[in-house]
Amino acid sequence: MNQITFQNAREVTTAPAFAVGQQAQTPDGNKWVYVSASTGGLAKGSVGIPATATAVDLVSSSTDALGRIVFITKASAGWTAGEFINDYVTVDDGTGVGQFARIMDNTSDTLQLYPEYALTTALSVADSDITITKPFHVVKAAITSKKQNATGIAQVAFAAGDFGFLLYDGIGVVLAGASLTPIGSNFTTGDDTTGQVILGVTAEGPFNAQNLGTVLVVNAAADQLATVRVKVNS
Repeated sequence: MNQITFQNAREVTTAPAFAVGQQAQTPDGNKWVYVSASTGGLAKGSVGIPATATAVDLVSSSTDALGRIVFITKASAGWTAGEFINDYVTVDDGTGVGQFARIMDNTSDTLQLYPEYALTTALSVADSDITITKPFHVVKAAITSKKQNATGIAQVAFAAGDFGFLLYDGIGVVLAGASLTPIGSNFTTGDDTTGQVILGVTAEGPFNAQNLGTVLVVNAAADQLATVRVKVNS
């Protein structure tokens, strides 16, 4: 586990200071993941979830100088160079279906895969479709849903496009739409305000709601910060 300072964990920048997706630990044992905030940014205490996946139809592939299938091309895609760095790609239909890889870089029309993730079956522009998932490009959790594959919780505010760390394991704060009581209760997404959490329901297990942690100090009122032990994906 990479070690970072408390300042690193609470610093946001307009250009990346670490690799997106990097996990790290501060001296107090808290664990963090480095992300890019997408549309709308994140308020302090907001739950960040992955941005919407990108579906791409009818792609082709090509090899590098060593014969490894590490390039996936979509003609005239119009992507922003570098926007998919460290994201993931799944071949979800057609020739080569079922393959999975991580993206090292991209141009306006081509994804370059890490060599360790080189494809084993070439893709065909006639029928190969892919989906690009972006777990470390985050937006505020949506309303109502209790299952949103949360990435972590912002401990400082992010503007759209900012880079910084989200807390995924350790002591921190979360914005809650109602009083998180009693102490020791769990909490999950699903409030009527984006990014905020609600009290978990005892009868619900992991198939009903994603548990994000337990309450240490109850928030004084709705739409305020509560002190919690964060345990995303617990």
